[in-house]
Amino acid sequence: MIAIVRMKAEEKRERLWDNIVTHAGELQEKLGQEGRLLFLSQRANHGDVSLFVHVVDPDVLGSLIARDLSKIEGLTGCWLINMLKPLFFALPKDTGRMKRYVVTVRVFPPQLADVYERLARQDLPPGMAMAYVALTCHLYGDCLRFSVLTEDEERLTGHITESVIVLPGVQHAKGSLIEKTKPLLSYDEWRDYSTRHSLVPSWNEANMVHQFGA
Repeated sequence: MIAIVRMKAEEKRERLWDNIVTHAGELQEKLGQEGRLLFLSQRANHGDVSLFVHVVDPDVLGSLIARDLSKIEGLTGCWLINMLKPLFFALPKDTGRMKRYVVTVRVFPPQLADVYERLARQDLPPGMAMAYVALTCHLYGDCLRFSVLTEDEERLTGHITESVIVLPGVQHAKGSLIEKTKPLLSYDEWRDYSTRHSLVPSWNEANMVHQFGA
């Protein structure tokens, strides 16, 4: 399973971000073969940092949070969001002018499976690319999220209005800017790990290697 451990900062989230990056190697050593730190992300206009972690056993994640993450300086609280049926997508090679957004979607429960499948197969406008899609059920209403890269926020807004909101069962959808993202594994590690756990539907090495600075 993949989970998002959303951590709230006591004061400056930048300090919390730096502390997590500094101790990422130690945290991974404690996880060992039972899990993998994937990446960090930071939402605009929020005082938190999100750590994406893959584990086979949920108890491993519980131990990581209670035993290790809870002791990171500057941390005041955690919010856990499970990513169910996550799919990550190969990214374009040139994303220098693109920004990443996460879109949370509120869905009427009987249509949830259909909306997930439609969003996983959605055709995005030129200048946009899928990063991932997953069921999250993180609120009673908001139960699905997907992430996209786009050169233009207005293009994303138009896509949400014209192609997402209109899907049967969708009640609301909202995009939020991700200010920064940092991979916590190398390109080769992500390729091998995601292939082994069937996280990426197809792999394009030329398009992905640029994302990891390799």
